[in-house]
Amino acid sequence: MEIVIVVIVALILFGPNKLPELARSVGSAMGEFKIAQKAAEFDLSDIEKYSKEEEEKKKADAKAVDEKIKTMAIEAGIDPEGKKPEELLILISEKMKADGGVVQAAEPEEEKVMTVQRLSSEELAAMSANEETA
Repeated sequence: MEIVIVVIVALILFGPNKLPELARSVGSAMGEFKIAQKAAEFDLSDIEKYSKEEEEKKKADAKAVDEKIKTMAIEAGIDPEGKKPEELLILISEKMKADGGVVQAAEPEEEKVMTVQRLSSEELAAMSANEETA
């Protein structure tokens, strides 16, 4: 019933000559809207896929960082079992402050090893000078 009333009002307002042109315009506008809607849905699925990949990458990076923190803790003589990475960082920092040490990389032939050593200000200055000349 409503459709009949809409058609009669449109016929009175636009006349019989303009009604087919108006119907074509409305039809093409609806077609363009559907195309845009499908494109938007496709873009959203790409965005969701990208965000899932980024989330997985962040998790993998976080896991790698956690493993490095555990390795540093072990090298500093701290038991990492049952401790969160944040706790381990605090313990490593406290141990370094207590020892007055810095982390220095030593490179034996087999592998890189991080060691905690107490260095005097003269030794630190000498190390800086050696690094600047290298």
